[in-house]
Amino acid sequence: MASITKLRTSESIRFFDHSVALSLVQAFHQHLDLKRLLAVFWSQSAAVFPASSLRYRNADQNMEVHFGSAGHHSASYNLTYQNEKLGELMFTFAHRVDEDTLATAEDLIALVMPAVKNALAYRSACRAAELARAQPAEKASTQMMDTDDGLLLLGIDGFREIRQRNGAAWAQTIVETVQSQLQEGLREADSVFQIDDGLLAVLLPRTPRTDALGVAAKVRVLIGSMHLRDAQVTGQLTACMGIACTRGTETAEQVLQQARTALQEARDAGSNSLRIFQD
Repeated sequence: MASITKLRTSESIRFFDHSVALSLVQAFHQHLDLKRLLAVFWSQSAAVFPASSLRYRNADQNMEVHFGSAGHHSASYNLTYQNEKLGELMFTFAHRVDEDTLATAEDLIALVMPAVKNALAYRSACRAAELARAQPAEKASTQMMDTDDGLLLLGIDGFREIRQRNGAAWAQTIVETVQSQLQEGLREADSVFQIDDGLLAVLLPRTPRTDALGVAAKVRVLIGSMHLRDAQVTGQLTACMGIACTRGTETAEQVLQQARTALQEARDAGSNSLRIFQD
């Protein structure tokens, strides 16, 4: 049994160069649905080293996912990221593999762990929202028509330039600081998690579009209270935002894609802009 307790930085990943590692992270962060994320992870794994199967278990989530056909040799990992247990992942192989193969597998696991953490947070938040919406039978039909969940995507303005100027570690510190600021300033029911470089998602239970606009205004104030200071730039931190809601959608991926569309429209409009996805 092997254990991963800390995500490798892009500088310490051994078998993927920075551009490939970044592409993989971005591909993983496209998915908030955990099963779909793991399917993408398995396809990437099978492409870069000779794994026969992948199995993921999470007892807390009552979840088990399996891909491929079991082999005779295995390597298992207890996944922990930012002091949070993410479940157990196991690869199997038809034959014994060398240390380089195992190291490649561990690098790939390290790259997917933040996305797994986000997908688990999103899964938990969605389940909590469903429970919160559950009403006695005589009230359900009317109250369900009056409820909605919102998703706000927030992209830090100029993040690529910040990363190029100051490095990936410093840029990530900014993202985590913004995430902490939002989590403290928003409602307890709201969840904030990172889904890409410089990109945060805010899940807003029972929040229709009109109310989501009010949350976005508060988010703008919270971000505006932060200032970016480094050797070359001093200024107020700003972000573009895109909002989508669950009403009329069928999957979490659909809501995420709608929010991404709205965010891109906001970015096209310029820094510190906001757009809501319109059907």
